[in-house]
Amino acid sequence: MAVQAQYPSNLLLLNTNNSNNNDDYSSALQPPHQLSRKRPRQPTPIPIPIPNNLMNQFNPPPPPPQQQQHQNQNVVSTGLRLSFSSQQRLQWQQTSSLLSQQLADQIKQQRHEIDQFLQAQGEQLRRSLADKRHNHFRALITAAEDTLARRLRDKETEVQKATRRNAELEARAAHLTAEAQLWQAKAKAQEATAASLQAQLHHAIMNAAYGGGAGPAGTADDAAAGVMSCAEDAESAYVDPERVAAAAGPRCRGCERRVATVVMLPCRHLCVCGECEMHFRACPVCLTVKNSTVEVFLS
Repeated sequence: MAVQAQYPSNLLLLNTNNSNNNDDYSSALQPPHQLSRKRPRQPTPIPIPIPNNLMNQFNPPPPPPQQQQHQNQNVVSTGLRLSFSSQQRLQWQQTSSLLSQQLADQIKQQRHEIDQFLQAQGEQLRRSLADKRHNHFRALITAAEDTLARRLRDKETEVQKATRRNAELEARAAHLTAEAQLWQAKAKAQEATAASLQAQLHHAIMNAAYGGGAGPAGTADDAAAGVMSCAEDAESAYVDPERVAAAAGPRCRGCERRVATVVMLPCRHLCVCGECEMHFRACPVCLTVKNSTVEVFLS
């Protein structure tokens, strides 16, 4: 019993079996008369040293006092390894439960780490997508601003060109208006001059036709001469219109018979009549190419 308490029962059974085998072998080698006379002596089993780590594997940690007392009540030592089998089964159950608990803890920890990793990756992906979206929107806004600024610059350039062109047209219109007013003033002045000259010419013609009468101290010869001149004037009552026209204003440089009534532009020379104007492409006075003409009516 002391040996059985010190070593496991399986080792004792192993040693016993080995000794029995040796006895059988030795008895087989002995002669038959010796077998019949005396019984062989059984050898004393030699204890085999076992390492501590191996012993620790076979010796499980002591259970709690209540569980140990309960096990001691149920364990019956019969020498047939029943107590060792129960202990081994209990040890395996405890080991399996411990391994199951550790495995569950490891699985829980791994799951927690995986959840944290997935959460971190999701957060990083969300930030990356937000940054990309922000950069994309910024690029779109920048492109739209550049396009709008370019279009505004083009429109401002067009507006400046239109304003400059409008100013030029307004200046041209003002110049043409002033020039037209100047020409109207000059035409009125020429009309007034022509009217004055025509009145003077008419008065001179009338004086020339009816002038030279006898005064209160005149002689009969003078009266007769006046009568004769009146008769001659009566006889010559027809007046050549070309001569009257020649005396009424400047002559036409084309036909030299009619009065010049057309003003050449831009030189402003009154030098041709209305019938000869179409035959001249330049002013006959200064030889300037004409742009237009203005007809003056002398009354």
